[in-house]
Amino acid sequence: MNKLKRRVGLRRFRWKAILLIPMCSCVAALADTSDLVPTDTIPLADIMTPAADSITPYVGYGISYDDNLLRLQNSGVAQGMGAGNNLSDVTRRAQFGLALDKSISQQHLTANLNVTNVEYERFDQLNHLDKNVSANWNWHAGDHVEGNAGVTYSQGLTPFIDFHLLEANIRTQETAYVNGSWLFHPSWRVHAGLQHSKLWYDLASQQTGNNAQNQTEFGIDYLAASGSTIGLQLRHTRADFPNPEQSGGVSVFNGYNQDEIKAKIDWLLTARTRLHFFGGWVSRKQDAFSVRDFKGFNSRLSADWLPTERLAFTIAAWREIGAVDDLSTVYSLNHGASVATSWQYSEKIRVVGQFKYQKRDFSQSSASGTIGSTDMNDVLRNTALTVVYNPTPKWEWQLSGSRSTQVLADSSGGYVSNGVMLNTRYAF
Repeated sequence: MNKLKRRVGLRRFRWKAILLIPMCSCVAALADTSDLVPTDTIPLADIMTPAADSITPYVGYGISYDDNLLRLQNSGVAQGMGAGNNLSDVTRRAQFGLALDKSISQQHLTANLNVTNVEYERFDQLNHLDKNVSANWNWHAGDHVEGNAGVTYSQGLTPFIDFHLLEANIRTQETAYVNGSWLFHPSWRVHAGLQHSKLWYDLASQQTGNNAQNQTEFGIDYLAASGSTIGLQLRHTRADFPNPEQSGGVSVFNGYNQDEIKAKIDWLLTARTRLHFFGGWVSRKQDAFSVRDFKGFNSRLSADWLPTERLAFTIAAWREIGAVDDLSTVYSLNHGASVATSWQYSEKIRVVGQFKYQKRDFSQSSASGTIGSTDMNDVLRNTALTVVYNPTPKWEWQLSGSRSTQVLADSSGGYVSNGVMLNTRYAF
């Protein structure tokens, strides 16, 4: 059976606005912050933020145990693919990185480069290097015009959520972007942006997923005196897949055009409560198999609440196609909800709890009968608890426990995975 593999991209983590997605060995740090609710990882991502006007080398080491690394249904499936009857593995990660923060007058430059050597105790054929580079120029032209220009590069192992082969399926992503905004009135701002991204895979069997995207965006915002913002955003995306999918002797060209018109609301309800809404009409037209086109309303609603100086909550709910960073063409209509809390127990200890529920429906994208299957419809649940300990301002420890489950709607399968992870990082 030919099925397109779906992939999940990840953004940098910000704990105040938590959208939860499953754990993987590669975190691709996309620098786009235009969406009101950015994505993050389960368990908590370890992101290096340098001090102002500094160049900061850092090193890190982590060890993790996962009782179902490949996200397989059971040991019988593992034996059938030559992985033995033990689904678990221990992973070790050694990292070196360099972070930059530099201000020159109004201009602000940031960059981060890191390389991580990832080794597996049992499945050593998965050993690889994670490589991540990001650079951003927050440019200013006077007091009313500003924006960002930058690039990102990420290379690492594809998550095993939907890819279950015992092969080092290395995925590489590149992004270049430029955007700007003009505050032409104390209460009004216009903005525009361009972004080009590429994604490709090393495995020949996965190269039908190689693609390039070009995205343009325009918007206008009303800035209320209360601190709230209301805006309208137009976005067009062109995606090209150079390698057609072969399905039943038919070459399927997976390119598409997608247009969006969405409202953005960032409402400062009280000094300690902020509501976010991002939603509107989305139209996706495939180059082939118009039956797989999508037209419908996408929306995401979230709230940040800080009841005390030490305690913070974020809740979110959404209905949208695919994931924010999903570069795949076989989309799903996702319904989900998440909740997270961060408790600053003491000056040196913070506790973060996370939970996410998401139902993925691929019925529309597989309606042609040649691509995908309704058997792919599933429910994902992810839970994690993380303790962060900073013995000194430059030294950090993270201990996380996580549980991830998948239940398929119309067929047997799915998985249950439990893991524990210990990471440490020192910044010089």
